[in-house]
Amino acid sequence: MAKQLRYLEIAQTLKSKIKQGVFPQGQSLPSQKELSNIFNTSVMTIRGALAVLEEEGILTIVHGVGTFVAAPGIHTDSISLQGFQNEMDQQKMCIVNRILDVEHDIESTNIRRLFKDDNAAFSCLTRLRTIEEVPVILQRSYVHQKFRDVLVEYAAEKSLYQFFSRKTGIMVTQGREIMMPVVLKDDELKQLSLSGPCTAFLSKRISISLDDEVVLYDEAYLPGPYVIMASRKHGKNNMFKYIINKSGTLDSSESFNDPELWEDLI
Repeated sequence: MAKQLRYLEIAQTLKSKIKQGVFPQGQSLPSQKELSNIFNTSVMTIRGALAVLEEEGILTIVHGVGTFVAAPGIHTDSISLQGFQNEMDQQKMCIVNRILDVEHDIESTNIRRLFKDDNAAFSCLTRLRTIEEVPVILQRSYVHQKFRDVLVEYAAEKSLYQFFSRKTGIMVTQGREIMMPVVLKDDELKQLSLSGPCTAFLSKRISISLDDEVVLYDEAYLPGPYVIMASRKHGKNNMFKYIINKSGTLDSSESFNDPELWEDLI
């Protein structure tokens, strides 16, 4: 038990040093052998500590190269941290983003509660995602007003999460997402070029920094005819991903026998 506590203690120490900027984003850590000497412990204990931080998205381990503090160009495969654009890139889907609006000075009690700031105002970026000119996702992204320039400078072809991290230096290491079914309102129907009534998934997601602060809040409408989710339970692992249903039909029975759909959900 003492050995297990030791690797957790080392993981916490390294995490604190990363927070303090001792190891900036993208920088490599000392080798496992060097770390074992620094902490006066075994290489196996160091590996356990690094594995904890890799699981949290704080470190990226490139075998044969080294261990790096996670940076916008060095990401895991987590949907929550990378964003929908990155997931579609992995599936080789050509998503076209269009910026519809950027608003500032938004005051919302509910969003203040999420950011745990009772006096904050927020900026909001509204984007429309299309595939082959068909609107498939309407998304609103909120940031604290102090980051308003990030949204002003943002270009539609970029990943918002990577751009935000580069501009602010803030490392996003955790995401929490809730999906719920909704009936689209007239404004959402119009922006998605749909006629009502129409249902959709509403994705509500917060992105949390290394300092345990909420830095991004997203609301994304994923209309049923075009966006579905696939989930696979394999042993103790349970993974899911978004899938674009380009046919726009609700018959997805054949998907269960599509090996390409499930091969990366393990």
